[in-house]
Amino acid sequence: MKYKRINIFIMSFIFASLLITNSYSQYRYTKTPHDAEGPYYPVSRRSDEDNNLINVKGMSESAKGDVLDLTGVVINTNGIPQKDVTVEIWQTDANGLYRHTRDRSIGKRDPFFQYWGKTKTDEEGKYSFKTLIPGEYNPRPSHIHFKVWVGRKVILTSQMYIIKNKTNTSHINEPLNLYVTKNKKGEYSGFFRIVY
Repeated sequence: MKYKRINIFIMSFIFASLLITNSYSQYRYTKTPHDAEGPYYPVSRRSDEDNNLINVKGMSESAKGDVLDLTGVVINTNGIPQKDVTVEIWQTDANGLYRHTRDRSIGKRDPFFQYWGKTKTDEEGKYSFKTLIPGEYNPRPSHIHFKVWVGRKVILTSQMYIIKNKTNTSHINEPLNLYVTKNKKGEYSGFFRIVY
């Protein structure tokens, strides 16, 4: 009788696992396209390496610009969330300037902006950043660069293109669009799914 109960328990566990696996595998997600790293990948970083780019540790003020609460999830092509994956981003400040020696653009960099950040996905594959809507620099639309790391290996380098107006997407690869909306506080929020 005891062994019969154990067998029933094991079979129930296997059946439940198969149901979960099948629920993920019913839909195949398209991999997020690669995009150029660009010339301004950070060569020097601040000591503050977190996911809040508008408040730098040790600074007396916050960065200036339109705040963006960027959230997302990292999944594989079967839709299974990927935990403990590192997502890093880098971008311009609100003035359209990178914190990089090769960026010769005219203007003053925001000393209170972090310009680069990283975070790890949680058990559900979720990640988040508090940053700014990047300033545009011609001819590029406003965008955020990102890399995805599994351990010490980069598995994806790409970009998120900020879309405030959903009709303005003709020159951008659709899976790389980051649609943002403004809330009552005047801050933007956007969700970006990364698939590898």
